[in-house]
Amino acid sequence: MAVYIHHFTISCKDPKDTCQQFCSKFAFQKFATCSKQGQGVKIAAKITDEIIIVFEQRSAETRRDSVHDVALVMDNLADRYSIAVENGAQFIQPLTRITDQDGYVDLAIVKVPVGNIQHTLLDISHYRGQFLPGYEPIAHDCPVAVDPDQRLTHIDHITCVCYQNSTIPLLDWYQKCLNFSRFTINANEEDDGCIFNDLHIKMIAAQYWLCAEQGIQSLNGRFKFVLAEPLDMTAQNHVTGFLEEQGGPGIQHIAFYSENIADSVKKMKAAGTAFIRPPDVYYNELKQASVQNIVQLTAEQLKEVNTLLDFEFNDENEGLGSNGHQKTDVKYLLQSFTQPLLDKKRSFFLEVIQRFGAKGFGGGNIRKSFLAMEDYEKSE
Repeated sequence: MAVYIHHFTISCKDPKDTCQQFCSKFAFQKFATCSKQGQGVKIAAKITDEIIIVFEQRSAETRRDSVHDVALVMDNLADRYSIAVENGAQFIQPLTRITDQDGYVDLAIVKVPVGNIQHTLLDISHYRGQFLPGYEPIAHDCPVAVDPDQRLTHIDHITCVCYQNSTIPLLDWYQKCLNFSRFTINANEEDDGCIFNDLHIKMIAAQYWLCAEQGIQSLNGRFKFVLAEPLDMTAQNHVTGFLEEQGGPGIQHIAFYSENIADSVKKMKAAGTAFIRPPDVYYNELKQASVQNIVQLTAEQLKEVNTLLDFEFNDENEGLGSNGHQKTDVKYLLQSFTQPLLDKKRSFFLEVIQRFGAKGFGGGNIRKSFLAMEDYEKSE
């Protein structure tokens, strides 16, 4: 079985209300609930089998809503658990077997050494149920006004904001304890990460290759985890602001992959989802560059869905073709970002992304999204 993201958990003050908001805005559908004494009700909702959220009651001492658990299905869980323990990983719950009439699931919960983040590690190979033991199925009740086909397929990446000088040690932890490997964010990346001096941030990323020995992968073939840290803790920007408002490091956003980003964002906006708006001058520049010759979308169409465009150049596709015109096989990506979705101004948000050959994250989009988020926070 390939390794993949099973679900992620939002810990919130009002799980029912928060779940309903995600159902209304993003066409999530509730499909299972779990009630355990002293833990309140957990609600599982999904867009596809590759995009599932569990909404749970946050503890009384927790003062903010947040994404705190990313559950991973892993090969050879018992072996991986032993290796993680040997490398100093702290487990909130040791390797445990839970059962019901549909079989059993082995799981362990490991504490990530930053913020409130944890990973539930799962082996579901002996389970035939709809989700996990303890969950009871419920009927879909997606609001009638919401188009259920959002063109979203899987989770592309997850971004965590960390304290200054903590991303390299955290990357090392993922490599030793969970067998992650580093991948390059973009072509300008240095050994210690991708540095944006003008934004006062540094980013680095890790991934989990699935069945690497066989060289095969499923639809959601890699779990990508992007780590961002401020270069200067005294700089006032939305990264340091996130750390301050959230009380420390945490998951800032999760990106859903779309097969048609323009269609996805239009449907989300029609359902009431608010997106960060890049400045008009950005789209004026795209119009002057005649980007529709490459991406088949006009600057006006990109503006309509608040979408950023970035290119990924290399020696093979960069520059002009033999006819003197810009090559049309350029790799690029499109990204849109929602406004914060939880209980704080600088809280968790979602990204919608579509890739056309690009594997990393464009430096131009990182800058534009950063500045657009800054403008939004100032307006609030």
